[in-house]
Amino acid sequence: MFAALGRFSYRWRRWVIAGWSVLFLLGIASLPFLSGVLRGGGFSDPGSLSERAAALIEQRLGTGFTSMEVVFTGHGQQATGTAFRTMQRTALARLTSISLPGLKQVLSYGSGGDSQYISKDRRSSVAVLVFSTDKYAVQSEVPKVRELLVPTGLQAYVTGEPAVNADITQASAHDLKVAESYAIPVALLALVLVFGTLVAAALPVISGGVAVTVTLGAIFLLGKATNMSIFVMNTASLLGLAVGIDYALFVVARFREELAGGREVAGAVEATVARAGRSVFFSGMAVAIGILGLALFPFPALRSIGIGGALVVFFSVGVAETLLPALLGVFGPRVNSLRIIRVPTGPSRFWTRWSSWVLRRPWVALLASLCLIVLLASPVTHMRMQMPTAAVLPPTAEARKGYDVLTSQFDMGALSPISVAVDWPGGSDAFTPARLASLFTFGRQLQAQPGVASVQSIVTLPGVGSGLAVMLFWQAVRPALQSGTPVTIGSARLTAAQVTSLRQLVGGTTGKGIVVFRVLPAADPSSPAASDLVGRLRALSPPPGTHIVVAGESAGRLDFFQGLYGRFPWVAALVLLATYLVLVLLTGSLVAPLKAIIVNACTIAIAYGTIVFIFQDAHFQGLLHFTSSGAVDATAPIIMFCALFGVSMDYEVFLLARMHEAWHSTHDADISVAAGLTRSGRVIVSAAALVVVVTGSFAFTTITITKMLGIGIAAAIAMDALLVRMMLVPATMRILGRWGWWMPARLSSRVPDLSGD
Repeated sequence: MFAALGRFSYRWRRWVIAGWSVLFLLGIASLPFLSGVLRGGGFSDPGSLSERAAALIEQRLGTGFTSMEVVFTGHGQQATGTAFRTMQRTALARLTSISLPGLKQVLSYGSGGDSQYISKDRRSSVAVLVFSTDKYAVQSEVPKVRELLVPTGLQAYVTGEPAVNADITQASAHDLKVAESYAIPVALLALVLVFGTLVAAALPVISGGVAVTVTLGAIFLLGKATNMSIFVMNTASLLGLAVGIDYALFVVARFREELAGGREVAGAVEATVARAGRSVFFSGMAVAIGILGLALFPFPALRSIGIGGALVVFFSVGVAETLLPALLGVFGPRVNSLRIIRVPTGPSRFWTRWSSWVLRRPWVALLASLCLIVLLASPVTHMRMQMPTAAVLPPTAEARKGYDVLTSQFDMGALSPISVAVDWPGGSDAFTPARLASLFTFGRQLQAQPGVASVQSIVTLPGVGSGLAVMLFWQAVRPALQSGTPVTIGSARLTAAQVTSLRQLVGGTTGKGIVVFRVLPAADPSSPAASDLVGRLRALSPPPGTHIVVAGESAGRLDFFQGLYGRFPWVAALVLLATYLVLVLLTGSLVAPLKAIIVNACTIAIAYGTIVFIFQDAHFQGLLHFTSSGAVDATAPIIMFCALFGVSMDYEVFLLARMHEAWHSTHDADISVAAGLTRSGRVIVSAAALVVVVTGSFAFTTITITKMLGIGIAAAIAMDALLVRMMLVPATMRILGRWGWWMPARLSSRVPDLSGD
């Protein structure tokens, strides 16, 4: 099959090149518009308990559930002072439902006198913009909100989830250009050192560039049709450049080897695709299986990365199997033109000596590599994880500046309360005596929960300490809510401002058939303690005839971790099983694929240890230009598992393929190990160096999660090539001997023989 593909690519080489050129130009044309069709965020599950609860609250109350914050600082002025409040009111004057059709209300200290909108040091204030449209529609309005803010003597920062996502979108587009400006020139230089000639060095860069560009064009079309995350742009480029250049390197290296062996151009192309192309195909399957594991998670961002990653692998394999052989057919021996340095095309003396050493001392190589791997992976034992926040943005981003002020100076529990909604069928009035009595009892139950700072609702009012008092209070106050006039209750008198505040409370928490309790947690809303509180609140017994749902940031965090790591073991198991079956087809063995999966776990452990050591333990912050939060992004280990498992399997496939070629012809285990190392060792190390260059270039990006993925993958691949593929794998295969290629006779006849051309 692969030999036939090689013959086709050579015979129709000009048509193949023309077809890929058209796809490349279409991809180029879509690039300026790509970021405009991709969306930020995507780390919430639309089907989770918290998201369904938020949708119910929004539907029943008729109010928006998407919010954005504008943080004001006054350079030392008191936020409660008249001058500060006047300037804030002026700054917000143009933010109306007319200028922003989705805007429902603007909440601030000036609108209701609530101290939760004033910072702890009394020098900052926050206005909360509440929208009735979804978060993606609000995200598109962020530039307009910033434009409508009237300049005053106050410094204003627009922040909140929609603003953070908008800034991430902008930064991601910039980061991609920065990473490519570093990666491509350095990769070209590295390829010159590998091949020695400019023509041979340029072909992998061209192949990787075509694969990535065509993929981004396909992602543009998908983004027009469905929800695709902005993170797919950078991750697809990172993965595409890595595997695209890798595959092309193996193909070009094999083509030069075939030419050096005396084959004509047509025969060299056919043999290259038959052998290297076969390895590329199986490697691509392994990578695609790994990255597609992300599509099994319920989060749009991970699903987008999985789909985009699988697409870029598909196009990278397509380019390596068709476009590159066609180009090699056109260049022929001229692939060795424009020589810069002289590089041998056959096995070098170093790799011959290295393979002899490993064969003589397999246990030494095995134990030495394992000790180094354990040392590099050891930081993973104290890994802590957190949800993605505005902290992924660079400190200079506006949304990050506002976020830093909010988290350091404001009571985030008051600004992001847990919403416990009690709803009942029929949509009857919440202010009937029986309903108020049962809600009052439930409110007391909420207030008694450990970790609850306070509860805001129509039945948990300061100074109203019994169910009867609540009923009498609302009988007196409800008639005055519309007019906003002062009310006298016994010896107490409510001012017009207090009545207005109560009207806002009723409007934001009470509707037909529903009452919302705003539970303010004592801990930070993004902390594990707040998530534990959500679990306790969900377990409470609701008032008779009702049921409860819980929404808010803390509930979303709990659902996020449960959806992510509750599903991860099953996704990992599926990826491992599928990869194992692919490797069984490649090797015709049950043992070698099992060994491959076990040693791949070593590479992933190194990656985890690296990101904990650097990003959680705060090493090299100044050099890498980031600020540690004391934890790693919770999505990073998942993405790295799925991406690294496939990328590192690349080298296992190419090493095992070379070993299997020798085993297939000699059935001598020692000869097969030696042939694998001497024939593919230099190419594997060179390919790994290129992946390190490409992924390491993302260390220069500004988004912390992208920087984390780039550095973690680069470090893991470097150690994978040096410790795992060059020491651990050959030593293990040497120790296993013939058992490494074992397949029961009754299964051997049922497994398709894909070892041929």
